[in-house]
Amino acid sequence: MLRAADLIDALGQENNPEWKTVAINTRGDMVAPNGSIGFRWGEKGKWNLEQRDGTSGEETELQLSLLGSQDDIAEVGFPYFGGEGTEHFNKVELQNVLLHKLPVKRLQLADGTTALVTTVYDLTMANYGLERGLNDENCATSYDDIKAYTPAWAEQITGVPRAQITRIAREFADNADKTHGRSMIIVGAGLNHWYHLDMNYRGLINMLVFCGCIGQSGGGWAHYVGQEKLRPQTGWQPLAFALDWQRPARHMNSTSYFYNHSSQWRYETVYRTGTAVANGG
Repeated sequence: MLRAADLIDALGQENNPEWKTVAINTRGDMVAPNGSIGFRWGEKGKWNLEQRDGTSGEETELQLSLLGSQDDIAEVGFPYFGGEGTEHFNKVELQNVLLHKLPVKRLQLADGTTALVTTVYDLTMANYGLERGLNDENCATSYDDIKAYTPAWAEQITGVPRAQITRIAREFADNADKTHGRSMIIVGAGLNHWYHLDMNYRGLINMLVFCGCIGQSGGGWAHYVGQEKLRPQTGWQPLAFALDWQRPARHMNSTSYFYNHSSQWRYETVYRTGTAVANGG
């Protein structure tokens, strides 16, 4: 992520510029809008989500996309993990690194170098493989294309009919549109207790963000395991974490603890080559 400190004169930010993310407004200017963690300390009244320029305090409208105002079109490589099958996973063979085209701007940085930059939205659209008029050969032109992340692609892996995937997605989004964000995802241990759950969760949260469901009463994310208030926690926490002897609590990730100390790693059948990022260097 580009920070204010990376740009010439730090966009006028003197307080924590290395912790302030930047955006491009509809006039094409670079701004450090309110709300990033750099505004948390030392600047009262700026740690909020008001669309204001963090330097001038004036209202500013941010761009989601550079499409149509770009300086150039660049290719970015995205790792693809669906090409290796197992007895439990139906593969769809594609290139290990999928090149996608996206709009970019050229910026001169504080150190004198020039960088190509794009928006988070444009990166997300490229990763999803949405054809946006950039003649991207790795993007789908219909839901029936066997390209990464289309309903037809998902059907081959999961067995869920592509028509059903499309219908549910449309119903979820249509309901969110008609009710101003009151579409909800309820999820818990079934997904939560598996490897790569963070990536699964990112897929869910992205869908909710794009449908305008976050922060809406009756919409958003209802996680039914791990988010509840534990009634006996007050009683067992001092014993479980030796709080009568030292603080802070000696918390540890239980999965990695038992994996290591019970020697489960000695019997591992998943090897690094199977989980490595293809373009990770």
